[in-house]
Amino acid sequence: MASLYSTRSLFSGQKLAFQPVRTNQRVAQAGRCLVPVVQASKTCELTGKRRNKANAVSFSNKKNRKWQEPNLQAKKFFWANGQRWVSLRVSTKAIKTIEKNGLDSMAREAGIDLWKLPFVDVRPERLQYLEENKGKVPVAVNPRAMKNPEKLAASKKPRVPVYTITGRIAWVRPGTEDLYTRDIKGQVKAVEVPADNEGSKATQMKITVYE
Repeated sequence: MASLYSTRSLFSGQKLAFQPVRTNQRVAQAGRCLVPVVQASKTCELTGKRRNKANAVSFSNKKNRKWQEPNLQAKKFFWANGQRWVSLRVSTKAIKTIEKNGLDSMAREAGIDLWKLPFVDVRPERLQYLEENKGKVPVAVNPRAMKNPEKLAASKKPRVPVYTITGRIAWVRPGTEDLYTRDIKGQVKAVEVPADNEGSKATQMKITVYE
């Protein structure tokens, strides 16, 4: 009977399964989840050249911290082995070194894989493909596309996407692609305008005539 009226709790000395998170832990978890880690620096990709610490000395011999940033240039370099133009962010000193030592050797020393860089393909096969498919837009195959030529010719809706001479995509009817992709030939002529009554010199004006 004494155990029934005991004032001592059976859970004394035991930790609860749920414990509230402290404020600093909550902030650390939120910062770790929401804030992305971005590693961006003004560094030459080939030579590793970074900004330099310098002192700006005034007339009264007061020194202030000044950062000397490298002269970085975003340029495209022709890679002969890959037959492509690769994009790099290098300093002006590295540009001269590339002309002297070559792009392959400098990329090998810097540990850069030139095949994984953004590029512009200039292979003869690629240039020939672009010339043969000039104005064509790559479109996925539509299994529900209209296949009846009679209905396709009678349809008033545009069905074929093409690149216009301005570089935009336009949906036109089949058979009218040449009207949007052909080059407009213009002739530029110089016409002399006679001097006005005030005695100013004659000026030349260019007039573009489209055929």
